[in-house]
Amino acid sequence: MGDYVIIDMMCSAVNSLAEIVKKQEEVIAQYKISEEVNKELQEMRNKADSELDAIEYNLRRRIM
Repeated sequence: MGDYVIIDMMCSAVNSLAEIVKKQEEVIAQYKISEEVNKELQEMRNKADSELDAIEYNLRRRIM
């Protein structure tokens, strides 16, 4: 399996996880979760998203 295929598979999995997180975010919003918890979860999502973007960028740069 080539590098491009592996990266594409990883990106696909990450996109699936992102969709799950978006759905969970909708559910959380419906259940009046405290602002403090909601803010903490948002910060965690943002951090994970930034880390995944950096990893994907570095992987793509390596194989090009």
